[in-house]
Amino acid sequence: MKPKRQPFLREVRPGREALPAGVAMPRHRHIEAYALVVIAGTLEQVSYAGRVRLCTGEMLVQPTLDCHSNFTSGAQVLRLAWPVVDTLGGVYRLDDLDAIVRTAERDTDEASLFAQATAVRQMQRGDTNAFDWPDQLARDLAGGRVHRLRSWASVNGLEPESVSRGFARAYGVGPAQFARELKARAAWLQIARTRAPLAAIAADTGFADQAHMTRSVKTLTGAPPGAWRASR
Repeated sequence: MKPKRQPFLREVRPGREALPAGVAMPRHRHIEAYALVVIAGTLEQVSYAGRVRLCTGEMLVQPTLDCHSNFTSGAQVLRLAWPVVDTLGGVYRLDDLDAIVRTAERDTDEASLFAQATAVRQMQRGDTNAFDWPDQLARDLAGGRVHRLRSWASVNGLEPESVSRGFARAYGVGPAQFARELKARAAWLQIARTRAPLAAIAADTGFADQAHMTRSVKTLTGAPPGAWRASR
């Protein structure tokens, strides 16, 4: 049994859904990985992996413990269960959208296996993050390449004072919080996947100490590391 789910951790229900035009889902979190297939229309998402625009016949693999917001001008989507994804996920073009949709009508688990085979065969779409400097900053934050925001702004020809505001407009949170969440996610993945001592995980993921990591993980997931370990 998992720790008690918090209100901001949404569950994913496999199946098809129609999203009316103008639907905007504010920033929210999921523990489980899943795949989002666009059957018709378009869908935009802002997440740890950056900003993406999905069109008909594309599939977005949502990673384990992700945080994202969505907007659509009208779309039909199919959600499928997916194995654990410790990376930040990615966008794939589907070989045979109709076959996956038909399979899901009778068995969403079988449709997931079909889609997983497609993802293995396909190259991930290369232009997942190709909008503007906030997306470059998101990539660099995720890659641990931003040590001082002022230095990053200077190297990229930007005013330091405008970087935080511009990033927050694009991503819903400032770069400092974005980086904190990614660090807490990295720690949680080790907590959930390994038996390494918590103090060692805290040091490995860049926290000042175990107590700091515990607070960050609880803020992100709703439960402290000890509760996640006890649930294994």
